[in-house]
Amino acid sequence: MSVYFYNTITLLGGIALFLYGLSEVTDSFRSAFSARAREAVSRFTRGKKRAMLFGAVLAAVAQGSTVSTSIAIALADVGMLTLTGSVVVMMGASIGGTFVTLLISLDIVRLSPLFMAVSYAAVRLGRGWLEKAAKVLHSISLLLVGMFLLRLGIDPLLDNPYARDAIVGITSEPFTVFFAAFAGTAFLQSSASVMALTVAIASSGALPQNAVFPIVLGAHLGSTIAVLLAASGGRHNARVLGVATFLYKLAGTLLFVPLMPWANVFLDNFMMPMAARIVLSQMLIMFFNAAIFYPWPHVLVSASVYVLSRQKTADLGAPVYLDDQLLEIPSLAVKLLSKEMIRLTNYIEAYLQMRLLPEKSGGELENLLPEAITDLTSACENYAYSIPPPPVSDKLALTEYKTVKYAMLSLREVSRITVGPFAEGAEKVAEKHGVNPPAGEMDDAECSTLKSLFMKTMRHAFHAFSLGDSKLAEKALYGGAKFEKMTAMLRSSLLKRGDGDDLRLLDFIAVKERMIRASLDMVRGDAIAEGEKSFGQK
Repeated sequence: MSVYFYNTITLLGGIALFLYGLSEVTDSFRSAFSARAREAVSRFTRGKKRAMLFGAVLAAVAQGSTVSTSIAIALADVGMLTLTGSVVVMMGASIGGTFVTLLISLDIVRLSPLFMAVSYAAVRLGRGWLEKAAKVLHSISLLLVGMFLLRLGIDPLLDNPYARDAIVGITSEPFTVFFAAFAGTAFLQSSASVMALTVAIASSGALPQNAVFPIVLGAHLGSTIAVLLAASGGRHNARVLGVATFLYKLAGTLLFVPLMPWANVFLDNFMMPMAARIVLSQMLIMFFNAAIFYPWPHVLVSASVYVLSRQKTADLGAPVYLDDQLLEIPSLAVKLLSKEMIRLTNYIEAYLQMRLLPEKSGGELENLLPEAITDLTSACENYAYSIPPPPVSDKLALTEYKTVKYAMLSLREVSRITVGPFAEGAEKVAEKHGVNPPAGEMDDAECSTLKSLFMKTMRHAFHAFSLGDSKLAEKALYGGAKFEKMTAMLRSSLLKRGDGDDLRLLDFIAVKERMIRASLDMVRGDAIAEGEKSFGQK
């Protein structure tokens, strides 16, 4: 086989190792993100300047904007960061991402095998925070080794005059090279890989100067495709940030295109190698884009919300907050699960009202909610089982982890009863007795009180979990005890009457009692989170 075949294999292997290194940096950095770090980030990103600085620094350290963007979305989901703040973080991440190009443009890539060996030894010998830091450095070394192989493969290929002429021919047309960079970034889902290939070609002297800005702009806009694809999964904040990122980079690209001639003249004043020109060109575009929108991030958010509002309503049962990419940060994953569980309790409460209170009947929504409750319960349950336990040293995160998983078991039981025995029982009772069934020796006022007490107790339990309110938890437990006494009286009355049709009522009462008990278990789980006594178990 020819030497060009082996050089091509080396080139493709270098690109693959470079992409794998980017992925490993992201994963290792997420695993090192603790609950304390989350709280520190929340405090640090309250101002616009600090939010942008956070995005830039995190993107530079993590060798890409993926980590900072996903963490910004998660913090917005749990209320620790506004959507406007997450957009500012995204702007900073775009600037910080240029550090990847700077790193691969330096000659230190020749020392990457040594860097990889040292970092691997540190991973094997390190403990605690040192081991986590070594894993991040080791993943960066994979990225650099990939760049090293890429250069080893491309240099001999470009020695071939036909290959060099082909590259020069493609890169001499601004529109052609722009769309090539856009398509390459969209396909590889990484602008860093396209910039790495560009630096390698430039180092071989096969890249004309007028091709630099079109390549950088194409990669800049092409990086939005990966964000839009990742944001299409259903989470509202992720979709808003995805659309905002696209609008941000599209507007920045369109506004910079007329300035390219003056920008090229400006860079011509500096004597620099082509690799340095690529880095400086990318920084110039990123800072230009950020400078335009930094004063008005809320405009991007408003425009994104408007665009999404024109789309069809999302599936009711689709998760809004759950993010599989953040499972490696248990402290954030637990917060997101808690938010999704609160959304589920709202569905259940709405459905109970529709079935028990005629004035609350929801028409088509009432028919859609059972399936939505089932699907969302399944999603929450699977996510809860996928969250790894936080480190024992992180007591706050560990308490939240245990509490939410305990509450999820109880909520799963409430959900199953709601769409199963409760829905069936309510329909059977309504078919036989109508909306207000007879209750033995109890008068209409007492029957109405019993129905109202059931709804109030369920509502107090759900809201106690949502708000972490111990007073509401006490009200729910008091209501549960009172409901149990009233249903005991009703059961005794129905048994004395001896009417066979009353069996349906007895079954329905038992179903309601099961729901009350399961909902109160959620309250007890929330009491554990506050370090209080477990209500009802004195």
